[in-house]
Amino acid sequence: MTTTDHSYKCQIEKNTVQQLRLISVINKKNMKSRNTLFVPFLFFFSSLLTYSQQKEGFKIVKLLESTPIKDQQSSGTCWSFATTSFIETEAIRFGKKSVILSPIFYVPPTYIGKAEKFIRLNGNSYFADGDLTFSVMDAYKKYGAIPENNYSGLIENEVRLDENEMQDLLQAMVKSIATSGYGKIKQNSWKKSIEGTLEAYIGTIPDNFIYEGVTYSPKSFADKYIGMNPDDYIEITSYNHHPFYKKFILEIPANWNNNYYLNLPIQEFKYLIDNALKQGYSLCWDGDVTESGFEGEKGFAEIRGSYQNEKVITQEMRQFTFNNYTTKDDHNMHLIGIAKNNDGDNFYILKDSNGNNNDCGGYIYMSENYLLLKTISVMVHKDALPDKIKSKTILLN
Repeated sequence: MTTTDHSYKCQIEKNTVQQLRLISVINKKNMKSRNTLFVPFLFFFSSLLTYSQQKEGFKIVKLLESTPIKDQQSSGTCWSFATTSFIETEAIRFGKKSVILSPIFYVPPTYIGKAEKFIRLNGNSYFADGDLTFSVMDAYKKYGAIPENNYSGLIENEVRLDENEMQDLLQAMVKSIATSGYGKIKQNSWKKSIEGTLEAYIGTIPDNFIYEGVTYSPKSFADKYIGMNPDDYIEITSYNHHPFYKKFILEIPANWNNNYYLNLPIQEFKYLIDNALKQGYSLCWDGDVTESGFEGEKGFAEIRGSYQNEKVITQEMRQFTFNNYTTKDDHNMHLIGIAKNNDGDNFYILKDSNGNNNDCGGYIYMSENYLLLKTISVMVHKDALPDKIKSKTILLN
């Protein structure tokens, strides 16, 4: 596999809610000499894209219709931003009118859940700003959804999310409560204190709000504008320290609630992802972005170092990097497409939540080998599971 020339510049930007514009990948030097603007095509309604570009570019194989890039700014809640983007895209797949949802809406109930577990286990549980898709899906099931315009998480005159101080304060609070000693924990007081801190930093969630002239609760809004059943979604991984085709509790720090993942062999893991995208299902992605080959500012992710020249990523390679902690679940993104470079190598298109200021307008082109080695898991609708995988799978309720 050859390495992509990172002098390429690319961008995928929103044209309208129902339409995406793809600006082709070009060589920066050539762009300067030509001094031209080019918009090669418009993409409508999850159409299959199969056009040929100039020598320096990608061929888009599939790109699903989605909503604009989100920006988590100075918050560690990529898990909520990625999953919220996924939910918005599911609504489009269901034929609903596109909506822009609040990712911050799912943060307070998740913090409360983590705090309760942390305190109950005397501090022997995960409590940080990181989390997983499970928490968003659980909160959606309990509380619904709310448009971002009705609850943004910004307070007073703030224009940018910054949860660092809030996170430090919450950690200090729950540690103090969890270690306060026998009989000293005030059951009602600690929860009110956590809730009060969350409200102070990211505002009060409205019980009801007006959207397009109609009053909704988060639940009634979700029922009308999303129509998603959270129980229809499944997290899938691929590690051989547990049996394949069964579910198990994946041993990663952010899995504080002991959620189950379906385990597939690596080739079926890849087949599932490819087949889901081709059938119109997007996926939530959880994986490692600490590798030198992940260049978020340039919009590319490729394997470098000891596995750079490997033509095939094996199950053993995946397991080795998981076991030695060089593959960690440190970021979540939203997987919406497939592309090929000039050499015919597969790349995947992911929506990042760091705004649209990278060379690809906030999108990441991830090589197949990077995806296979550095992905922890993906979440997708259960109907995206191919029949040949379903027949081998024992789904645990």
